[in-house]
Amino acid sequence: MRLFLALALLFSGTARSADIVVHSVLFEPIGLAMMRAFNDAHRAKNLTLKIVRGQTGAMVSLYDQELRASKVSTDVMFLGDPGMFLKLAREGKLTTYCSPNFKDYRPEALSKDCSHMFFTAYYQYIAYNPELVKPNEVPTSWRDLLDPKWKGKVSIPDPKVGGGHYYFVFSMYKLFGKEWFEKARANDVMITQSHGTTHNQLMSGERAIGVDISALVRRDGPYPGGKGAPVKEAFPKEGGSLLPIGLGITKGGPNPALAKLFVDWLASLEGQKAVNRLGHFSLRKDFTSVEGDDLSKLRYHWWDAEELDRYRDQWTAEALKILN
Repeated sequence: MRLFLALALLFSGTARSADIVVHSVLFEPIGLAMMRAFNDAHRAKNLTLKIVRGQTGAMVSLYDQELRASKVSTDVMFLGDPGMFLKLAREGKLTTYCSPNFKDYRPEALSKDCSHMFFTAYYQYIAYNPELVKPNEVPTSWRDLLDPKWKGKVSIPDPKVGGGHYYFVFSMYKLFGKEWFEKARANDVMITQSHGTTHNQLMSGERAIGVDISALVRRDGPYPGGKGAPVKEAFPKEGGSLLPIGLGITKGGPNPALAKLFVDWLASLEGQKAVNRLGHFSLRKDFTSVEGDDLSKLRYHWWDAEELDRYRDQWTAEALKILN
């Protein structure tokens, strides 16, 4: 609803010509930090960044409608589904741009054709409530979620939701095969509609353990900048997944030159320091996060987007059939 209200305002002519409009899947605190930093840095140039938050599917659907009507309202899109970028690039719906700052990034952050790039990522791992899980019971493996002592006390993402949920399905299949889901069903796991739902269940004590993301756990838990809520992170020995957030410049957007200026800023060290905090990790070679994380010391999986797409329908349907 927020996305469509914002678009109504844009079409009504309230957005200035110097506005840079971004449609984004980022959590609101990070979006606000980005807007503050960019607007402060470019105040003298009379440039203003505006971020409208929404879901990947809804934003892409709206973008397709606007392309057909030749009335694109956004300059840049932040999406959380690498496969969607591949699709948009194949269909010629993105403006290619190779920022000079891209040279400072890890190879996996960049697309070969400069149609998109990944400017931040968060970690998908295990979280738990320390009031319900004793120190010697903290899970160290994805298999620990299948332990009978946690029967009825674990939440996992609903496979049919897609996005980050599918990353979890893909990870379990790659690491363990469908057997993991068969055992999860036997352990009476709860299927939730979002990482946020799982996160809230952990903090309230409704569940003891769950599949969560660093962007929520570090925002609310006892971490630098966190709120001190009863939720902690646990890194599985097999590794969790890095869930990348990418950007693409639209075709026919209102401010193509300013969109490139914004991408330059966001890809710079200054821009990355504004974004990568509270559980977000930069993919630059010289910086990871404000909290001082070091990706080279974290075991993580960066799954291939083409392979993710190849097995999406098959593994999603199979996991759903097993769990339901």
